[in-house]
Amino acid sequence: MKKNYFWGVFLVLAGAYLIVSQMGYLPSVGAFTLVFTIVCIAALIQGVLHMSFGAVLFPLAFIGILYDKQLGITAITPWTILIAALLGTVGLNLIFGRFKKKFKYRCYGGHGKGHKGGGHGGKGENVDGENIEINVSFGSVIRYVTSSDLRYTDINVSFGAATVYFDNAKIPSGNATVNINSDFAGVELYVPGNWQVINHMNSSFGAVDEKNKRSGELAGTLTLEGSNSFGGITIYYV
Repeated sequence: MKKNYFWGVFLVLAGAYLIVSQMGYLPSVGAFTLVFTIVCIAALIQGVLHMSFGAVLFPLAFIGILYDKQLGITAITPWTILIAALLGTVGLNLIFGRFKKKFKYRCYGGHGKGHKGGGHGGKGENVDGENIEINVSFGSVIRYVTSSDLRYTDINVSFGAATVYFDNAKIPSGNATVNINSDFAGVELYVPGNWQVINHMNSSFGAVDEKNKRSGELAGTLTLEGSNSFGGITIYYV
């Protein structure tokens, strides 16, 4: 409910700004530029709220590209500023990834191996079945997969964040597929330490990283497919 209020107020203010600017009371810019600026600001706010470095730096980069003449930075747009945003995202995740994870645990009540409930102060949701679909746009979700026969998971995230726990899922067939379509987003997957993750994803200005080490007798294989653009995907073995 609070989230709906926030976006309702934000969109009303954005619409008012669009009208006032076109009436000449504010510096004149194109309607497309204004709309895209609003989208970038919305993504930036969500990035700050959910501690997603990519969702902060890339909206800032696009705003810089949109207003490069006004800011006097035409010499570094567009590619230099985009590459800088990518490097900054990867670097900040490497430096602060562990601290961010601990901070999230404190905020949402923690999550440990063998989790059986909704957890995270009611922020998460259990999902079950052979085929699972998770969709996120301008927001964040936490999902706990409890499938006893996991086959396929479809994760679509744009300008947001998704955290998915597979540590209570089973793969009796030996292999399951996770199809991820990530655009300007962050995706975190928590998988059992005795699973093998095979990465077949296509990444454009994005990164796929693994944390911790796989251990124990192999109990299943998780194959990653899909695309990752301007975002980060992190696999945690637990």
